[in-house]
Amino acid sequence: MSPFMQVLATIGVILLAIALFIGTYLLNRKTKKPEGCEDLEKNCSGCSLVGCSKHPDNSKKEEGEK
Repeated sequence: MSPFMQVLATIGVILLAIALFIGTYLLNRKTKKPEGCEDLEKNCSGCSLVGCSKHPDNSKKEEGEK
């Protein structure tokens, strides 16, 4: 395969990956939230994912910083 064809193939693969990302992102935005998941912050009691922005410990830190 010539170098020119390799460059075209690489660009094609990259464009395909970008198109798939944009397509799945747009489809995900159209998906409705499951019943019971509308207000997660109110129902969150905490879990082992301390880095989650919804974790109660993180909201306490933010209130203390203000």
